[in-house]
Amino acid sequence: MASHAVGRKEPQDIEITVIGNAFCLLIASAGLLAGSMTTNLSLAYWREDIVALGISVIMGIRLLRSLTAAMAQYQDAPPVHQPRRAETQERVNVQPEKVVKGQLPSTPSFSPDQVVEEVVKRIETQKADAAKKNKFTN
Repeated sequence: MASHAVGRKEPQDIEITVIGNAFCLLIASAGLLAGSMTTNLSLAYWREDIVALGISVIMGIRLLRSLTAAMAQYQDAPPVHQPRRAETQERVNVQPEKVVKGQLPSTPSFSPDQVVEEVVKRIETQKADAAKKNKFTN
């Protein structure tokens, strides 16, 4: 009975543990970055940042432990194989259909006179619209 109780304990959500530890280490590192040692650029102020240092060390150790546990769990796990198709199914040969490729319609080419006429029309309509707006405002 005692032999059954002894064994390696592996949590079900090891990935979540790794992500949580990494996030906590990130927050502790941010506390160190905002601390007195980095502000004054000296290790002499380590006593003021002792809490952030302690949390960073503890979370770093926990992150390393959870990473090694996750690696060991994935190393011991059997490889995942994709299920094969049933051998009784027939293979279907797909032949390409003879279709005409989609083509863009050709763009109409305008002569310089047509371009000038269109520009003049737009300018005249913009002037007329501006005149209407000025009538209402005055």
